[in-house]
Amino acid sequence: MHLLFSVPLVACLLSHNVLAARPKKCESITTRKEVRDLSSSEWRTIKDTIEKMQDLGWFRFYASIHEVYFPVVHGVSQFLPFHRRFVRYFEMTAQRINPDFALPYWNEFADYRNPADSSVLSDRLLGGNGQGPNKCVIDGVQANWTMTYPNEHCLQRNYSDGDSIKPWYSAEFIQSIMQRSDTMADFRDRMENSQHGLAHLGVRGDMSTKHSANDFLFMLHHAFIDRIWSIWQDDGHRTTFDGPGSMGEEEMTLDSKILFFQDTVEDVMYLGRGQMCYEYDEPSSEPDLLSKRDNINSGLSSLPHDVLCKWYPKSCDQATSDNTTESTAPIAHIALKQLPLPAEISQEAMEMHGFDPAAVQRMADEARKFVEDMNAAGFVPKY
Repeated sequence: MHLLFSVPLVACLLSHNVLAARPKKCESITTRKEVRDLSSSEWRTIKDTIEKMQDLGWFRFYASIHEVYFPVVHGVSQFLPFHRRFVRYFEMTAQRINPDFALPYWNEFADYRNPADSSVLSDRLLGGNGQGPNKCVIDGVQANWTMTYPNEHCLQRNYSDGDSIKPWYSAEFIQSIMQRSDTMADFRDRMENSQHGLAHLGVRGDMSTKHSANDFLFMLHHAFIDRIWSIWQDDGHRTTFDGPGSMGEEEMTLDSKILFFQDTVEDVMYLGRGQMCYEYDEPSSEPDLLSKRDNINSGLSSLPHDVLCKWYPKSCDQATSDNTTESTAPIAHIALKQLPLPAEISQEAMEMHGFDPAAVQRMADEARKFVEDMNAAGFVPKY
């Protein structure tokens, strides 16, 4: 199988308005929906389009780009802008084949307790665990695909717990990260080493390699992470950007270049402008604990004040301004549905995926204390 793309096409996809400090508004906007909210017609468009992309060699192209740049776009502030541009680049490529293509995202919070049981990982959508000695994916949208990068092999998945995947991070914990992170350096570190990493290393197979973009699930997962970033941006962090760079750049700024692409970081900071001609729809079937803070605030009212202020400082501030900060005694009963501890990432998995062991351990310790505090307070999670 050969990669069939033209230099003019790549140049067109990479081009941007370098003269404008703030990119121009898009003439048309693609709406990214939660994958379970797609109609059968919309899913058929996605299926047909990515099959054509596979035939043309685009999956090989994206897998190779992600592997080559992996060491310099992970563990640094390149992480979020690079992946936003990378996923949008994929979507734009697909729209060259079919203008109706819109990349979906997976609301992983709805399935964090037992991701393997999600309908997203079923024959109807993305397919499930790999089968046979080579752990080949035999169902779903990429059933029986042969990938060609870095060598010829079947698309592989090999769940971290046999036929199951241990719990991921809850919406409540990610909302806590969003409220406690005031800099990009903190937000990126916490997001990359929590839900981002655990999803890759829970599905495993191609997803736990540097060429993880072989799996279409990669795109849905990173769209989900990008949606979280966009909601954090909307909450007073529209142009918040700082933190360590790579390739000799000690500190990144809005003027820093996104590696591989010609864009600056500022070029991707505004959804609906420049090349970022997309928006996110809210999931229809589940409460949205991120973009609607009232949904999570309604579940926090019974928390002791010290726990609320420790883990949700913005909700604490709102409660203070609303004069609802009376000290609440810890709830004596044990909630019927408690927050589970997220899985821990093994040393072997950290080395394989290039994660910083200290950062991963710091996040695991933080998550453990969060779960202990919330469960001791009798908190009942939404999911």
